[in-house]
Amino acid sequence: MWLLSLPRALAQWLFLFASNLVFFVLGLVLVAVGIPFRVPGASLSDGRAIVDLPRWLFPWGNAYDGLQGDKRGSWATSTPFGWAVDSFGAMYTWAALRNPANNMRLLAPYYCPVGECVITGYGQAVVKDSPGKGGWQFVVAKRGWRRWYGFYFVHQWSDTRAFVVRLGFKITTADNGGTELIGETIKVDAFKAI
Repeated sequence: MWLLSLPRALAQWLFLFASNLVFFVLGLVLVAVGIPFRVPGASLSDGRAIVDLPRWLFPWGNAYDGLQGDKRGSWATSTPFGWAVDSFGAMYTWAALRNPANNMRLLAPYYCPVGECVITGYGQAVVKDSPGKGGWQFVVAKRGWRRWYGFYFVHQWSDTRAFVVRLGFKITTADNGGTELIGETIKVDAFKAI
């Protein structure tokens, strides 16, 4: 049954890949232009104070973490070359390279409103890029005529490395009844650390 959805899923994933590529390339320039115009704000995830790109560069900003990294502070302790987290280089690396066009996940074509969907999964019930959680999963979220597709494949090479493919929306059957807006990704990693 899931094979019937595959052509539509492939078309959706191609659109997402092309969009991600265009937004990434534009972000290489626009993030650099926008950092000097950064503005204070509040994180959508926990309300903490952040600095982010101005509204006119919304898709390339990060409404959850801003330009200075994650709330746990792990980016602040691992910036390239030991740069200060509020330096131009660290903010550029975070926003343009490590989390490019992060706010795309808040734009309608790039998120799945799982709270409004019925979610069906095929393959293993649980797949994660964690030891012992390999397998494959094809997930379809339905709302009326609209569909969001996600594919997740993990083949564990060793206790510490796996081949990981994740295409489309990061939805799982566990998201049934959830309230989040689930974003998308296109990821292929032959030796991902797990």
